[in-house]
Amino acid sequence: MSARVVVLLVDALGWEQVQRCSRLLAALPHRRRVETVLGFSSGALPTLFTGRSSSEHGRWLMYRRAGRVRPPAGTRPRSPFAGFGLLRLLPPRLRRSWRLGRLLARLVRARGVRGYFNLYQVPRPLLAQFDLAERDDIFKPGGLPCDSLWDTLDRRGVRWRGWDWRTPEEVALNNALACLASGDERFLFVYTAGLDDLLHHEGSSGDGVRDRLDRYATWIAEAAGVAARRGETLWLYLLSDHGMVDVHASLDVMGALARLPLRWPRDYLAFFDSTMARFWWRTPGAREAVRACLDGLRAGRWLDDQTLEREGARFPAREYGEDIFLLDPGVLMVPSFMGSAPVAAMHGYDPAHPDMAAALLSNRPVPESVRRLGDLRAFLEGELEAAGVMAHGPEAA
Repeated sequence: MSARVVVLLVDALGWEQVQRCSRLLAALPHRRRVETVLGFSSGALPTLFTGRSSSEHGRWLMYRRAGRVRPPAGTRPRSPFAGFGLLRLLPPRLRRSWRLGRLLARLVRARGVRGYFNLYQVPRPLLAQFDLAERDDIFKPGGLPCDSLWDTLDRRGVRWRGWDWRTPEEVALNNALACLASGDERFLFVYTAGLDDLLHHEGSSGDGVRDRLDRYATWIAEAAGVAARRGETLWLYLLSDHGMVDVHASLDVMGALARLPLRWPRDYLAFFDSTMARFWWRTPGAREAVRACLDGLRAGRWLDDQTLEREGARFPAREYGEDIFLLDPGVLMVPSFMGSAPVAAMHGYDPAHPDMAAALLSNRPVPESVRRLGDLRAFLEGELEAAGVMAHGPEAA
């Protein structure tokens, strides 16, 4: 059998969310709820592409502690934020300016970072204490430290084309349709974070969210129509990396910690994600005081080693945190290093929460063995072989 394969990867399209779009359900009748991973897309996407856990491929959260991970042979361990500590000499207003942020982001890219990153509202001098886990382009062969779907495509000589976060969603979708109409690529891949952005602003019931889901359904119908006019068989897959939880409360973790007789980064180093507070300890007694303070908030829990091991996120070097506090689903840390204003929905919570589950929909049967995010790489490679897109060969490493 020979067919063309199209994968539309929609960031934050949760299993519960997709149940509200009858047109998508009708167009893609074969569906599977997919368990996601603990964390954000920075760990979820590498797991989807490699079939391995965060502790295996090394990518979990966007920021990690600098100097904790041994660099690959022949490379320099220097953080792309090296020297940023000197920014403490600037006036506070200038340190917070968006112009400085843009300049620093350009400098980071000039230092060789090809992956996705955002400086958000991380205090600029504090950046020197951290590193970016995603230095390379995870959407290309060789972009991850272990074998990936993209490496398989490269080895097998597959004719394919892909679009990622660098291309606006509408442009990518239109380009993919054009390739279906006149191109010879056997595999097309489109990644979009457009829905993720809408969910953050509107929540799961927003008008824009409903319109965007309907737009995806229209695009799928258009893609099928284009293939039919060429007399081709089209195998379609709509999938995601995680879902999204509506926010119902906010919590000022940084404010609570400021009331302690401790100061960071003197007594401890901290990174405040939107749903996690991560700590590295520097003075005696800091750990006990901080842990007791956050326990008293009754809005989250500390992640022990057993939990991190179970979630595939235990790192012996503790580069992502010596202690990690995870907020309850629907509770948002405000302010955090990610932003100072509330949003309508967020991800990065306990993956067991129903709204965190990812989704896989297709016009092809999906085996029951596909249950977790890490199952998707092997499933997609199997489908590419079955479609005749790539010849049968040895299993990927």
